[in-house]
Amino acid sequence: MTGDAYTQAAPVGLTLLLAVTCGLTAANLYYVQPLVGPVGADLGLSTWATGLTVTLTQLGYGVGLLLLVPLGDRIENRRLTLGLLGLAAVALLGAGLARQPLPFLAAALGIGLGTVAVQVLVPYAAHLAPTASRGRAVGNVMSGL
Repeated sequence: MTGDAYTQAAPVGLTLLLAVTCGLTAANLYYVQPLVGPVGADLGLSTWATGLTVTLTQLGYGVGLLLLVPLGDRIENRRLTLGLLGLAAVALLGAGLARQPLPFLAAALGIGLGTVAVQVLVPYAAHLAPTASRGRAVGNVMSGL
């Protein structure tokens, strides 16, 4: 890209990467919903406790919105995003390896906490884009959601 073209638009590859990352990460909140029955049966959860798998993921997301996303004002967005995505990855791995209810439910909470990375990626995309194409970059990244 020439210097002039670069100042007019955000890099397409980076915008696409951020959009895909937003979409796949936000889906973490919903992956377990169609699998609640088999997961509950495999872990030996009661019907009530099986509902906690979805509830704890959403609760983790809410707590993350309240406590982690505001850290974007103090911590550089790239570092915060990588940390949150790392948390989500570890929690997803933990959920996949869990053979007992408590580790799985703790992982569900961690998945929700890490998923708030999408709320940091959008302002990060705006920061990376030149002023003239900031709206387009944010819109493209939001399309991943």
